[in-house]
Amino acid sequence: MKWLLLLLPFTIQAATVSTDEKVVGIFYFNEMFGHVHQTAVKTSGSLTTIQCSHPVKVIESSKVSIPNDWAYVQVADYKGFIEKGFLSTKKPDSFQGKYLKFFDALNLDLAELYYWGRLNDQYIQGETRVK
Repeated sequence: MKWLLLLLPFTIQAATVSTDEKVVGIFYFNEMFGHVHQTAVKTSGSLTTIQCSHPVKVIESSKVSIPNDWAYVQVADYKGFIEKGFLSTKKPDSFQGKYLKFFDALNLDLAELYYWGRLNDQYIQGETRVK
């Protein structure tokens, strides 16, 4: 009982701490596979893997430094970073949605989803300078 009385002030203080985070909007991931990153760097650790058309909450917070080309997001219980170029305001037409039976037959496990998401993160899109 004594330990419960000692923990009570800490519990009350934790409950009264306010957060300055505010949800800016719901966006959709528009690449086939990707990751929610721990930091706003392509090579940073992955919090979770996501697929095309997956909804994400974009969050604004004064406590988090966010580079211009990244968004601070929440996916399920994870809060991390996704490149803004991978987000869309409209739900995209996904390969997984168009060819559901084919995609399900691939039977991709979590390690494979992680691999393909990492590969997509490292892929650089643009025009070639090769002539």
